[in-house]
Amino acid sequence: MGNRKAATEFILKYIDKLLPGSPNRARYEEMFAAMSDRQFDQFMQQLESGEANLSIISPNLTKDRLDLERNLKIAKELNHEFFQRLVLTDPTTGMTYLTPIRYMVVDLPVRRQVQLLQKKVSIPENNKHVDDLSGQATGASKGSKISFPELQVLFAQNLDYTITELIKFRGGDAKGFNAMNRSIYETGGASIEHLGQAGTKVKSVTTLSTLLKAMHLDNTLDK
Repeated sequence: MGNRKAATEFILKYIDKLLPGSPNRARYEEMFAAMSDRQFDQFMQQLESGEANLSIISPNLTKDRLDLERNLKIAKELNHEFFQRLVLTDPTTGMTYLTPIRYMVVDLPVRRQVQLLQKKVSIPENNKHVDDLSGQATGASKGSKISFPELQVLFAQNLDYTITELIKFRGGDAKGFNAMNRSIYETGGASIEHLGQAGTKVKSVTTLSTLLKAMHLDNTLDK
């Protein structure tokens, strides 16, 4: 019982230190109080083996925020070193070496996006069917689509030209699309930066402008 009390106090102490004032401490107090001694012992063993992990909840836009400097101080207090020299293998020579610079090494969760273009891809029958409102390929001409989460992934990787190609020149800008294809046919490639200088627009922008004007809302979207 003494070991359980000491372990509980240790965990609650550092949970509270990581994010002072947050409800995380109360959450773990409630969880531990509901455990029997056997359940608590099993949980400690899972923590030791890495099967389970302690976590904290830190919502965005709240007054209780994580702080890098505070976390580094806590790590020092726990004798944990985030920064390590790495042993790397040269892919050409096969020789291993120790990096002269220390790098931060942490475990991070990785979640694969549910939306995968590979799952939604299909081969269009032709290139003739276009939606009147958006200018995008539809019906038998529709090969694939891209979702907002997928665009966020591209944006996070600084693939701005890829996004422009997908949602502009392949997303309803008929004039730009034709110019891009013509450039590919004639030169073997196309420059998104060069095509963007033509000032062409996607059809959905013109459609939205027309709808707003029909509602007596003047706008400059199609200018």
